[in-house]
Amino acid sequence: MAESTYIQELKRKENDLIRVYNPTDKDHVVEYDRKNGAKLFRVPGLTEEVLPRYIARKYVEEMFGKIVNEKAAAAIIRENERRISVGMAEMTPWKEQVAFESKFYNLNEDDTKKLISILYVGLEREFGIDRLTVPDTRARDDKSDFERTLDDVITEKDQTPANTAIDENLTPPSPTTVTFSCDFPGCNFKTATKIALFGHKRSHRDESAKLEAVKSISK
Repeated sequence: MAESTYIQELKRKENDLIRVYNPTDKDHVVEYDRKNGAKLFRVPGLTEEVLPRYIARKYVEEMFGKIVNEKAAAAIIRENERRISVGMAEMTPWKEQVAFESKFYNLNEDDTKKLISILYVGLEREFGIDRLTVPDTRARDDKSDFERTLDDVITEKDQTPANTAIDENLTPPSPTTVTFSCDFPGCNFKTATKIALFGHKRSHRDESAKLEAVKSISK
């Protein structure tokens, strides 16, 4: 039985290349398909990485949970230290602590969207764009709040490619009057989009590292 156009489109999109970002200072490794021999995808700390869409989505879900859990754990430590400093007992693990940490786990939609938007930079390159895009017409009631928010961010960010490299096969962006300037000393670079500016600033990273190294040697 031939696959429907909808299923074909889903499979095509799974191979899109997506740019993600790791805002922590520790590398994160996504493990995929352990049953058939795990494939590992590393996203270095404080670095962007390009992954297939199905891996990028798994990364966002894992990193989102990791950040929320670590934030809650750090808050618990601080609260217990505060209590001890004023002569109080630490929170009861299965009573007071549960109530205290629940506010960190139950993010509202705005905070959830902000964090996902940091992790999911955007579409780097579409795969096999030789068929018309078929919208997802399934009912959204069977999705969790997190999944719906993640889908919303993906839909919004996929409208503008994350890749800032010039590609003669890509349609150039529409002109706009908004201009963004690089604030790196001595640089006169200007662009019409924030994404292009962000990509340009990455070119200064090595230069900045060299300047810092020179400063440290001269001290």
